[in-house]
Amino acid sequence: MRVLLTEMRRGEAKWGAALMGAIGIYYFTAESPGESDWIGWWNQTSLQVQLFSVIVMGSVMSAAAAWSAGRAFRHRTRVWADTAARGGWAQALLLWLAAWLWALLAYAVLIAVAFSRTASVSEVSEPAWTPLLLGAGMMGLQIAVGVAIGSALPSRVVAPFAGIFWYSLFVVVAFVPDTPLDKLFPAIDEFWSSEFEPNTTRMLIAVAWCLAFGLALTALPALWRRTALAPRPVALGALTVVALVAGGTLVAFRTPVPDSYWAVRKEQPAQPLCTTSGRSKVCLWPEDRHLLPQARAALRTVDSGLGSLSGLNRGFYADGLHRPSGHTAELPLMSPAATQADLTDAMFSAALPQPKSSKCEPHILKAAGGYPDTFLFESAVRARIGAPGEYYGEEFGRALERITGAPRARQDQWIEAAAADIRACKPVPKLP
Repeated sequence: MRVLLTEMRRGEAKWGAALMGAIGIYYFTAESPGESDWIGWWNQTSLQVQLFSVIVMGSVMSAAAAWSAGRAFRHRTRVWADTAARGGWAQALLLWLAAWLWALLAYAVLIAVAFSRTASVSEVSEPAWTPLLLGAGMMGLQIAVGVAIGSALPSRVVAPFAGIFWYSLFVVVAFVPDTPLDKLFPAIDEFWSSEFEPNTTRMLIAVAWCLAFGLALTALPALWRRTALAPRPVALGALTVVALVAGGTLVAFRTPVPDSYWAVRKEQPAQPLCTTSGRSKVCLWPEDRHLLPQARAALRTVDSGLGSLSGLNRGFYADGLHRPSGHTAELPLMSPAATQADLTDAMFSAALPQPKSSKCEPHILKAAGGYPDTFLFESAVRARIGAPGEYYGEEFGRALERITGAPRARQDQWIEAAAADIRACKPVPKLP
């Protein structure tokens, strides 16, 4: 323990951890809840911290570990170190543990900052810990690679190369997804709505892979240099077996497209949170109950605007919730801090009917300037309820005026008939 504390005090990893902690605190406090897609959702918060720790902090800490491991070369004490009472693998493990503990300390600070921001928006649900364990394990692997190449190669260029290597690897993986590299070196950059939760089994296997492979890597320089106290073959063999089994299992796993490799769908809640207003209804996941007041106010606005119109969707269900048959629609929630205005606009869009067939081709309406008739239908509905709509030119505007300028009963008749035709993949009726 005394040797470990001494290495933590004298090693360069503490400066890398301090720098990453400062940058991370700014990163997680600079974004406002209204502009964020993670502040307020615990799963997304865990993924956000994990992503920063792996891509940014892990790359920097790997470079710092490589620099610390190259200290014996720079000070020309490598011959003494190789003949010391403590073997080369033990020395490498000491460097690895010192750097990893500094990284974990900064990691804990960032977790506290990020979770405090999410708790300020929603106290519902609880933190997702397995993505954070995966981030810690992946940083351990990155630091181990830094220690291994820093111990093996007597060059000052090795340290920056370790950081560049990891950052470049994640760039490559991002452009070539669904490869074994994506599974073995995960930096999960995904959006999980409330219908998803972490795949605990896969993440724990990935943690075992990262740590076993990382610990085995730190023994390779000692084996290559044939130091006085060689690594114990039993311990090294056990780590190698664990790494091979865990890594092979990760590569062998398959996931139904388009589901995430690292997430599973939740079971349907026994009682989703629902509220009604007139003829309209909205239902949310229990984890999103902090959005219920905004959803209730938005639903009143939508129901009042749609009035007695039939043929439009009047039941709105959050992503992943089972929807009953009839005029219902999926309500996408892209922000855990969605405002009443955001939800109102989302419900207005979801209220529009969609063709029953996915092969339905758009019908071009010459009277509306050559735009699809669904564009004119949406603009007519939005104008009817007083919501802002898109402007597509003067000819389109004249066609819209023919609808909005007609008597109210004629407007209702055209909108309801058009809604039925759109569902049946037919052109909308002749303009009033």
